[in-house]
Amino acid sequence: MGITGIAVTYANSPEAAEQVLATCRKLGVQKTVAVHADLLDPEIGPNLIPKVLAGLETKTLDIVVNNAVVVDFSLMEPFEGITLTAFSKAMQGNVFGLISIVQAALPHLPPRGGRVINISSIASKSANPDPMMIYGASKAAVDSITRSLALTYGIRTGATFNSVSVGGTLTDAMKKVIEHAGPAAEQQVIADFTAEKRIGVPEDIAFVVGFLASEEARWINGSQVAANGGSRGLLALQG
Repeated sequence: MGITGIAVTYANSPEAAEQVLATCRKLGVQKTVAVHADLLDPEIGPNLIPKVLAGLETKTLDIVVNNAVVVDFSLMEPFEGITLTAFSKAMQGNVFGLISIVQAALPHLPPRGGRVINISSIASKSANPDPMMIYGASKAAVDSITRSLALTYGIRTGATFNSVSVGGTLTDAMKKVIEHAGPAAEQQVIADFTAEKRIGVPEDIAFVVGFLASEEARWINGSQVAANGGSRGLLALQG
């Protein structure tokens, strides 16, 4: 049986969200809804999940994918310049936002077979250059929380909780980073980080997330699954 309903969130572009949902409907998804959300909303979970349930006309969420990230270049400061404000903003958006969403979603997972998939990063395990230190710390927190959720709620809810360790992937957020860093940034990402001689595309990650959401992935729980094209700095850790 295929997916009958999909909800997506957006921060700034309802048009882009609608394009995604239009594609979903062409693939046979019956109910779709786009909901505006702000990762820095201290009540993001309680504000978001009821709107999703109402829009899909359901009481159950089978799959939750936490994919959003705070993209704020003011947070990318050298270590000597990191402020509590910048640190708190990154941690609130990338860590507490996820926590709040999962808290609100837990009561609505099915009795068995629910899936919570958190998008993490190779930055959680690698030594990161100055501008990326806070980001890496936030993703390390995501991985730790994901493992703890699997331990605490795996048996209680019958759901699996996993994170996906992505590398340089040509998402809208990455495009902004490349634009900010200059035209050589994309080639530098490829040269420094991948064994594949190319940068990742969203479809590369989507296939991995799709598998983790499937019944076939029922025995994977509390894992950080690598989906980064063979990150050069982490190949030994991934082996």
